[in-house]
Amino acid sequence: FFMDGVLDSSTAYLIEDYADQPGKKGEALFEEEEFNNLVLNCDKRKLQVAVHSIGDGAVKRVLDAYENAQKNNCIRDSRHRVEHIELIQKEDIERFKELGVIASMQPVHPPGCDGLPLEPTISKIGKFRFNEAYAWASIKKAGGTITFSTDWPVSNVDPINAIYNALNRKKWCEDNIDQRLSLIDTLKAYTINGSYAEFKENSKGMLKEGYLADVIILSERIDLIPVSELSRIKVIKTIVDGKIVYSKD
Repeated sequence: FFMDGVLDSSTAYLIEDYADQPGKKGEALFEEEEFNNLVLNCDKRKLQVAVHSIGDGAVKRVLDAYENAQKNNCIRDSRHRVEHIELIQKEDIERFKELGVIASMQPVHPPGCDGLPLEPTISKIGKFRFNEAYAWASIKKAGGTITFSTDWPVSNVDPINAIYNALNRKKWCEDNIDQRLSLIDTLKAYTINGSYAEFKENSKGMLKEGYLADVIILSERIDLIPVSELSRIKVIKTIVDGKIVYSKD
């Protein structure tokens, strides 16, 4: 589902007004009762739900619907997702762990990453919300499961590019929380956590006996070079299910 739009066009659904447009909060695409019923029926059929939710109002409405489904259906390992989460209320951060909901986020989306301009987005967010914007580290610290992706075809599909942007994200002002994840947690968000999101964590997502032999070989040790130089890394070989499907040579 889509719960809202995007920040730049002021169509993301916020709880408080856009900082540069007093009186404007954006609109949710579903009313609360209607959406609760949709999620309840999907969950009852054991479907996995994912919802585009950029504003903090949209994120809260989706989390509320997932919580409602747990209360009215039997609690199960549903692994529902919230997609994007560009803004979140502080009190909703811990709900990802509490509800077992996956935070699916994109390292190339924060303004200043991957060539994106800071404006107009950071003026729309407002400094009072900076620490709850693209809050990867806050959600991880609270015990939530984060998966990273690129949002292709909107953004560059290259995972190395996304990892570079994740680790080189700059704070918008000095007193911002540093929302970057560590290198290891960034790699987990792109591997084992992604497998977990599709209930495949026992067959892929890590190098382990009995798992699928899906492997890439990089031109350099990703853990031994400065994060500022990660963009120079190249994939020199790709192995899928034990078969070489790409070789730089």
